[in-house]
Amino acid sequence: MISVFIYDDNEARRDSLIALLELTDTMKYAGSALNCSNVEKDMENSRPDVVLMDIEMPETNGIEGVRRIKSKYPNIKIIMQTVYEDSDKIFDALRNGAEGYILKKASINNIIESINEVHKGGAFMTPSVAMQVMNF
Repeated sequence: MISVFIYDDNEARRDSLIALLELTDTMKYAGSALNCSNVEKDMENSRPDVVLMDIEMPETNGIEGVRRIKSKYPNIKIIMQTVYEDSDKIFDALRNGAEGYILKKASINNIIESINEVHKGGAFMTPSVAMQVMNF
């Protein structure tokens, strides 16, 4: 079972991701939060394998959350989930240790595939994001 923690300030989005995890036989919901203010405590208490991370959240954003998680828990895999295809945000997230970067409009299959891929040690990006990385 792949344990997944969710950071997203949009309640409806969190609820839909929780439902997806609960309906997927190989994954389980580890917890969620509105932002990364207590990220170290969240990781300590839940010990997830993978984190689905929004970028724009109040108080403490997802890029800061990635940095803080990776500094203390380098084995936790992180997938950025965002509406932004902004190259600065993409590279900030990847430089800080994110293993994946997918758009929120990604299909359910892409979300599941991204979790499986990063859990196995790979990387995953939405095709439009991958193209920006390749062009860089």
